[in-house]
Amino acid sequence: MEQPRRRTNAYYLPPEIRDEEIAPAQVITDPRPGHGTVYIHKGRNLEREIVWAATWVDEMPGGQTAGVAGIEGTRDEVLRWARSRPAAALVVPVEREPYWIPAPDNDDEIDL
Repeated sequence: MEQPRRRTNAYYLPPEIRDEEIAPAQVITDPRPGHGTVYIHKGRNLEREIVWAATWVDEMPGGQTAGVAGIEGTRDEVLRWARSRPAAALVVPVEREPYWIPAPDNDDEIDL
């Protein structure tokens, strides 16, 4: 069995916590088919340009996340990706409550 990593060379930490074990990196898996919500929205890429985006979030009871997947790209790429995900719901944003509504069946009606 592999030994857990420790903070033995972390000279910048207080002496009492230098030898503590380092927690393993959190692994976020893909969402489960038939679960979660795909959110179609606009975001910003690394160059701060506005782009189309979609995020599939699979939430479990108690606020835990079972999986996350996403895409950024052109309108057509994002809508194609979002429609191909086997999520429980597909939603788009609106300005007033409830802030997210089911996406229309026709992609021509989706304009963010």
